[in-house]
Amino acid sequence: MRTMLLPLLAAPLALAQPAPQPAPHAEPAKDAVPIAELRSVAESSDYKATALHAQVVSFLDAMAQDHRVTRLTLGTSTQGREIPLVILADPPIRSAEEAQIAREMDGKVVVFIIGNIHAGEVCGKEALPMLARDLLVRNDPLLSRLIIAIAPIYNCDGNEQVAVNNRPGQNGPELGMGKRENGQGLDLNRDFIKLEAPETRALVGFLNAWDPLLFIDTHTTNGSHHRFTITYGGPKALAGDEAVRLFFRDRFMPQVADRYSASCGEPTFYYGSFGDGVFGDPAHDKATWGTYPAEARFGTNYVGLRGRMSLLSEAYSYAPYKDRVLRTYDFVHAALAWCDQNHDELARLCDGADARARASPRDMVAIRTRTVACPGKVTVLGFEEEIKNGRSVSTGIPRDYSVDLLDCYEPEVSVARPRAYRIERDVRLEPVIDTLRMHGVVVREVRRATTIPGERLTITKATAASRPFQGHVLVKAEAEAAAGDVPLNAGDWYISTAQPLSNLIVYALEPQSEDGLATWNFFDPWLTPGATFPVWRITAPSIDGVE
Repeated sequence: MRTMLLPLLAAPLALAQPAPQPAPHAEPAKDAVPIAELRSVAESSDYKATALHAQVVSFLDAMAQDHRVTRLTLGTSTQGREIPLVILADPPIRSAEEAQIAREMDGKVVVFIIGNIHAGEVCGKEALPMLARDLLVRNDPLLSRLIIAIAPIYNCDGNEQVAVNNRPGQNGPELGMGKRENGQGLDLNRDFIKLEAPETRALVGFLNAWDPLLFIDTHTTNGSHHRFTITYGGPKALAGDEAVRLFFRDRFMPQVADRYSASCGEPTFYYGSFGDGVFGDPAHDKATWGTYPAEARFGTNYVGLRGRMSLLSEAYSYAPYKDRVLRTYDFVHAALAWCDQNHDELARLCDGADARARASPRDMVAIRTRTVACPGKVTVLGFEEEIKNGRSVSTGIPRDYSVDLLDCYEPEVSVARPRAYRIERDVRLEPVIDTLRMHGVVVREVRRATTIPGERLTITKATAASRPFQGHVLVKAEAEAAAGDVPLNAGDWYISTAQPLSNLIVYALEPQSEDGLATWNFFDPWLTPGATFPVWRITAPSIDGVE
């Protein structure tokens, strides 16, 4: 008699986040405005105003009269507004499945661009539809070699909260702009690990379904006075693929900057502010230039952690509104032109990142970092400044500053990538599993009990922040690992690291991560000294019935 053993692991469940579906919209009217005659609100108001949600939707719907434009819905905002999305390609691409076929057959890559994640920072919301219009009108060859996805009004709810004082110190639009937060009061550019906002869940669902190889996020600056209309950033998280980070720094960004400068005659520079990058009054320190940290709560860092390229565009808040919009247009176009010329290399880079993530057990993953000065000095094109009413203000007299660039990072805590993680079955941990699945992580369930070599983590210290942030009291945890047998009980969750999002898995699940799920209170019941952390590392290369 033959005895049949049940598989140790159940098949992975479907991802929780569906792909975006085509938006219901009427056929363009016979008297629809020709695409060449479409004007953004910025253009039609002589750069005094910015678009409301309905005006952006109307512009995108009008563009859909062109067969090369597919109108989709990225998702729905907290307050029930559609997050509109257009896909530009020639021939047209109607779905994620068609995009995948176009990549396999023709080498086409998806580039995903968003505007208005902070709804007072409206440059991208205006520039991106203008750029899409112009690509169509001039039959730009980019359309035949790229698949360009644009969501120009990502923070729809914040956009409708228009007031002239929403961005104090920003130079226009004079008729007002939206506010930073979404309808929940959340900063959407701090939500990429915890995925609390419907907007973030929709965006990550698009990343999972369409797999854009480049993500561009358009903003307007806060902070110091300088002479760059556009500044930039890229992927910083050391847990992400090193080749992607180095490629951004050494190849992609210098070449995009050269293209941008050639198109508009202006230089660009690292996004940041004088001092340590905390954007308060910078008058005290002109010796350093700091920027945002390497934490994956930021969209560009998060995408890098997924093994994809990302680009932050920051338009200078003190520049005239028209200049900010037009230079954002130029900068995004320069990045698209680079992708057009180098799409094969970009695809190889990202495919390599996936392969390395799948096949790198026991290599070291940096889960906590420190900021350090990069080698050498850089020159910030700034101004002479003076103190007025206790604040540092520009005199308008140019002055250049030689500074240390605080945009390099060193590991502070690293861990050896395990073969897998086991998470004990507990209703309190279901939000962890739901969030991992929304990220695109494959999670399986254990069907029969066994043991497997691994490591248990014991919490040694947990320090809560002194004040709330984004509705949370962030926690910094310390832990010790001890080798031993890991119990796998029926119903437990099993997460292999032999998958493309391996770096994200380690970063999200390790308790000492600088910005993991433990940071955001997902594991609070277990964050007391002496407690066993409910996530166990599995270090065994294989066991009968597993994988």
